[in-house]
Amino acid sequence: MDLFRNIYQKKPKNYFLLFCTCIFVAIACEGTSLSAGLSQEHLELVNERLNRLENKVEDIDECYVRVKDIQKDVEMIKRSMRESTAVKEREPVVSKRLENQVERLEEAVQDLTGRAALMDTAEEIRKVTEYVCPNGHGFETMSEDGKCRICGLNLKEREHFKKFKYARRESVSERIATALEEEFKKRILVGASGTGIFQQIMNDDNGRHSSAQGSLDLLFIGKPLTYMTFFVDLEAIGGNGPDEFIGSISGMNEDSAPHSFQDSDGVDRVSVREAWLQTELMKQQIRLVAGKIDLTNYFDSNSVANDETTQFITSAFVNNSTLEVPENGPGIAAFYDTRRGLFFGLGLQSADNAGLDIIDKLYGIGEVGMRSRYLFGLEGTYRLWAKINGGRNENKGLGMSIDQHLSAKLVAFARYGINETDGADVKSAWSTGLELRHPFLSRVNDSTAFAFGHAESVDGNDEQVTEVYYKFAFNDHFAITPLFQAVFDPVGLENSDVVTLAGIRTQIEF
Repeated sequence: MDLFRNIYQKKPKNYFLLFCTCIFVAIACEGTSLSAGLSQEHLELVNERLNRLENKVEDIDECYVRVKDIQKDVEMIKRSMRESTAVKEREPVVSKRLENQVERLEEAVQDLTGRAALMDTAEEIRKVTEYVCPNGHGFETMSEDGKCRICGLNLKEREHFKKFKYARRESVSERIATALEEEFKKRILVGASGTGIFQQIMNDDNGRHSSAQGSLDLLFIGKPLTYMTFFVDLEAIGGNGPDEFIGSISGMNEDSAPHSFQDSDGVDRVSVREAWLQTELMKQQIRLVAGKIDLTNYFDSNSVANDETTQFITSAFVNNSTLEVPENGPGIAAFYDTRRGLFFGLGLQSADNAGLDIIDKLYGIGEVGMRSRYLFGLEGTYRLWAKINGGRNENKGLGMSIDQHLSAKLVAFARYGINETDGADVKSAWSTGLELRHPFLSRVNDSTAFAFGHAESVDGNDEQVTEVYYKFAFNDHFAITPLFQAVFDPVGLENSDVVTLAGIRTQIEF
């Protein structure tokens, strides 16, 4: 009791030490009892569970590695999908680019094909050195031992001259263009063009079976200023063609229209067909022509049917019959080209060639045109015109002219025109046809064409006409064109359903 009393009387920390000592003694006794309670069997069970846990951990580690590999594969697949999507998104752009390149190549091929010309063959004599043995074996170079490579005899040097043939890089047309440029530097150019046409009426019972007509044009071109051109065309025509026998409103020989310049005594006369001055403004976008002009050179144009000396000779195919322009006379024409496919034209001409009261009874015509590649991606030109003829009771008319490439070689054309009946001869007219250019590889400058047209006079008479030709172009200066024509129900013949003509045209120009 004294002991406990003494302890109790100690400081409070002594009680804490005594309490901790008791706790440790209790834990040690309990641990000893637990350790004694663990048998060998329990230890084996614990070890087995630990082994199973270790196996599961290894399995989990292996699965983790597999998951990592799968994640890498998934990332690779996603990246591939993104790249594929990007390629697909770029495919339309790449495809469009390829299509544009193909179109440009096709245009280049068309242009080269259309401009194809026979190459000029030239000869040149050159000095040639050869090495020859006594047996006649020749070599271009000397062997190392100086012996013939065939028979072993000594080689001897020999010089001689040899003729070589080769094709020039520039075509005949390019040489002509170069010559023209050189002439323009001299400020003057002189040209000549001669056309002869023979036509045979195949089914005429009146004995007037054939006609011959010829024309000669002398052309003078001057360049007083850089963007100014002075042009004069002196023309002589002999023969009226078959129109005086047939009386067709379609006109069977445009080159002889309107009449011969030959006097009744057979003496040829020369007429000034055209004489005008042309200037170009605003970077050559505006063109002005003034003088004695031919309006058909500027309006109702067509790349297939517009020139009687190289294409169709039937008047209805050279220009629309409803145009009814006056004879060449004083006039002015203005043109504006936007350089974007759209162009405009306006022309005024006096109906009187005498030069009197030139602002009275004017013939006026306006035209709007468009060049495009909307159809088949090939070039086409579309023109729409309107005219008023002051020399024929202010007669008004409308018309259109179309030419469209169907391929690099094949070109189609179409025309249509209509007039008011008051003051006109032709109420309406249309024509259409095809031209095949350089139909054979060996005949690159040849062409063949077919056309058919219909015209209705103001009197109500209908007339149809057709023409087919094949032009043999031997070079840029000379061509021969066989042709065939037929006119159905010509207004000038009462008892004739159809008149057929066969003819041939020769064309020489320099």
